[in-house]
Amino acid sequence: MKLTVVTSDLTVIKDNEAYIVADLSHLDKNIHAIQWQDTTGEIEYLDSTPNLVINDITPYNQCVTDWETAKAKYISDNTPTEAESEAAFKSYRNSLLSESDWTQLSDNKLSDSKKTEWQTYRQSLRDMPTTKTATYQELLDNISHSDYPTKPS
Repeated sequence: MKLTVVTSDLTVIKDNEAYIVADLSHLDKNIHAIQWQDTTGEIEYLDSTPNLVINDITPYNQCVTDWETAKAKYISDNTPTEAESEAAFKSYRNSLLSESDWTQLSDNKLSDSKKTEWQTYRQSLRDMPTTKTATYQELLDNISHSDYPTKPS
């Protein structure tokens, strides 16, 4: 594990993933930063105290717990609700329908069989909210998902 803690800005970086944590008051007030790489690390101080080499991260495990808490909060705060995902999906689905509106105009140059293919495609798009097997968010994250109907060529 690689761990960096910068006390002045409440930043904890674990394996190159940074989060601002709520509190680091459990650390010595003279610590500027903690650097840890796998089996060894270093404490940097705010005053002229020489850096301290450390061989045990255990006393600073609370920083990892703080990082995990901050990460979970970030994910929770930035994950759309099901209703938000549904609205975004329907907006995307409606854009696909709009892009194919021309196929249903009477003066298009499509054969009757092609026009029927497009009608089937469009109806499948409309039916997706009731026929889908994936969540709305999964459909938004993967527009090649097998739940999407194949656009006629």
